Amino acid sequence: MAALCDIPVSDLPVAEAQRQVEAFLTCQMLEAFRAIEYRLAPFDAEPSEASLDECALGEVQLRHVVGASDCTYLVAAFGDSLVLQIQLNVHRFVVVYRVPVREALDAASLQPRLERWRIGAEHAGWTIGWRDALGPEKPPRRLVEIYCYAFAKPDFLADDVQQLYWRTDIVQMTRYFMLEMQRFGVRLAPVGTMGKAAGKSAVKSPGKSAKPV
Repeated sequence: MAALCDIPVSDLPVAEAQRQVEAFLTCQMLEAFRAIEYRLAPFDAEPSEASLDECALGEVQLRHVVGASDCTYLVAAFGDSLVLQIQLNVHRFVVVYRVPVREALDAASLQPRLERWRIGAEHAGWTIGWRDALGPEKPPRRLVEIYCYAFAKPDFLADDVQQLYWRTDIVQMTRYFMLEMQRFGVRLAPVGTMGKAAGKSAVKSPGKSAKPV
């Protein structure tokens, strides 16, 4: 019997492709996001024996319907928590960051603060878009949504190395999104969740403190 990696993705049974999408969203990304923040090993003459799993400080909850090609995560790290959604259509990614609007914040004012982050994300293959939006609550709350679009290669579901690349890049992109927002004093936690799921450690913003927005 041929190994999965030897089967052209176009020949994968639909059920198997759907299973692979589900596994990437609900297993691989769930575990990866737990290491979005991790305890650093001390400087030493030899590499630390501690594993990333042992040092992980992030906490993750997810919202997903079996069979759907998207998953929403509440990622708690760096003393804050972020809602993001990953959509995976076989090999096309859309990652959506949802930032609650507090005071004078909208898509236009957020873009220049994230310019350095955008350059890094686009260098890795992402296209970035912005929009003002309303949340699903009643009454709806105002949000800024940051959309990140990318295509993996067509054989993504059958290629473990590609999956490692995109899994790692999504975590890195999310880590530095959260850190940039912290640097500018922008709180990411949805209203009502701050303090419930703010990660296992709280990290102060580098440099001068900024007024939360």
